[in-house]
Amino acid sequence: MNPKNQHRHTPRSSFPSLYIFRDRCAQASFQTESTFANPHGNCPRIMKFLSTSFALLGGLLQLCGQEKTTPKWDVEIPGPIYDGKPSAPAPKPEPINFKVEQSRTTRMAVTEAPEMPDLPPIKGVINVTVQLVKDPGLPDPPPPLPQLPPDDPAVIARMEEFRQNYRGTELVFLSATVYDHSRTLLRIFPNGKADGEIIAWSNLDFNQFGGFSSYRVTDGDGTIHDCGLLMGIGNENTAAMAERLARYGKNYNKPENPKLPDLAASGPAFLVIDGQADGAAMNTLSQVHELYRKEGVRMEEAFHAKEKAYVERHAYLLAHPPVPENVKIQFWKRDRAAALQQNKERAKGQ
Repeated sequence: MNPKNQHRHTPRSSFPSLYIFRDRCAQASFQTESTFANPHGNCPRIMKFLSTSFALLGGLLQLCGQEKTTPKWDVEIPGPIYDGKPSAPAPKPEPINFKVEQSRTTRMAVTEAPEMPDLPPIKGVINVTVQLVKDPGLPDPPPPLPQLPPDDPAVIARMEEFRQNYRGTELVFLSATVYDHSRTLLRIFPNGKADGEIIAWSNLDFNQFGGFSSYRVTDGDGTIHDCGLLMGIGNENTAAMAERLARYGKNYNKPENPKLPDLAASGPAFLVIDGQADGAAMNTLSQVHELYRKEGVRMEEAFHAKEKAYVERHAYLLAHPPVPENVKIQFWKRDRAAALQQNKERAKGQ
């Protein structure tokens, strides 16, 4: 089959993550030419990487018409992705019919933080009511479980249950600076340490990684790793930043933006600019791009839904400014004799 025809209509999700590694010790000068799918025309796109210091690590063979290789991992998001919809309200506890013995109310001016950072503070005057009520006779909380030695059969059985049903979560530390919602400068710290750090450019908008807290990696041998994503993220609009600095007579030093494959045409890709080509950080870098290759449509839809919900909520709060709510504090003196009797009756019933 002609490679050009083979990939002309290949969807984005079928491309593996393309990654390029900049070898600072490379001596040979070479040119790599790769054909990518062009969904908008019959002529294939030609992309060239010209440098004395670029080396291709993988993913390129399929784009040149070779057989697809088996991914090293299967990466997925097992749970839902937050899309801005409010959570279901928690069930309200049964009301307690308190008998008020004393009550005192004070008027107080308060200022509260707004729900969103760019809204005005919530100001108003509220009633603060403090009430002494009769002991409602609530039962004591259950006593703590007795301490057992580690070799106790019950403890061993419980620990084995946890091992079978609850896997440990590995933490992923990632710093992302997104430029113009089209490129991201990444820094990945294995186990949160600077040793082994890797720095790379990506053609993904990592704002779309903000709707979930963990993802799952399944190795080729079936081993499962749950990864908790700890990500610090910032956004920069280069045109707006340049305009803002120009008003003060300053120049904006735009970061070097390396050429990367187009996301829509070629799928997720990244360029490593510092760090080693192997190790935990490189694995994480490959896995998050493989994750987007599989879950990118769902992640993008959730991101735009969340942005829409934010705008709608912001407009609602501007049109309907909230007011601070009154506060009621109720306390009572414990009737120890009645509490002891209740505990005895409860113990007999068990």
